This record gives sequence, C-alpha cells and structure tokens, in this order.
Amino acid sequence: MNESDWKLYSALRPLAHERLCIRIMEEVERTVLDKSIAPYERIEASEELLKAGQKEIYWAFGVFRFSRHEARSHLLGLCARELITPEELTGFSEETQTWIKHCLADREVHGIEDLEAE
Repeated sequence: MNESDWKLYSALRPLAHERLCIRIMEEVERTVLDKSIAPYERIEASEELLKAGQKEIYWAFGVFRFSRHEARSHLLGLCARELITPEELTGFSEETQTWIKHCLADREVHGIEDLEAE
C-alpha cells in the first residue's frame, strides 16, 4: 500500500470501528425499545445481538494487525461491511480502488456473503 493510501486508511480505520459499534448499538436499541416483544425476550435478544456484535468486531478488526502489510486486505473487509463509504474510497489510489471494486464484484458474482471466512 502506498504512502497516501496508508495515511487515508490509518485515518479511516478508527472511523470504521466507530461506525460498526454504532450499527451494533442501534440494532440493540431497536430490540430493547420494541414493545411488541416481552421484556425478558428483549433482554435475551439484546444479549444475543451483543454477542454477535462482538464477534463481528473481532472479524472486522481483531484478526488484522494495524500494519501496512495487512492494510489492503483489511480495507477490503471494511468496504465489504460497508464501513467505508464510496466517497471515502475515492480518496485511495486508482490501483487500490480498482482492486477493491474487482474483489467486491467477485464476491457478488460468486455469492460469497460469509465475511468470517476472510
């Protein structure tokens, strides 16, 4: 990864982490506030959502070291999880953008949805 891509990735990584945490918390909040579900069931559902959220955080961030060597693969995972916006992606080099778009298109063509397999 070239220097300018590395700098942008380094700036976007914490933002992507925050976005994922917010996404998880919003899902938990919807469940907690859903009056159509019994209180105990809301608690159980919230616990399950938090466990799943922790697993998602691990797969999105925990398996990757903060290194230039792994940055491109990590960026791909963040894009696949829609934690990097298309506008933010345009800040990367043409080479990186093309590689990301190609990889995401391949996933779509082959019906790959299990991000934990990365």
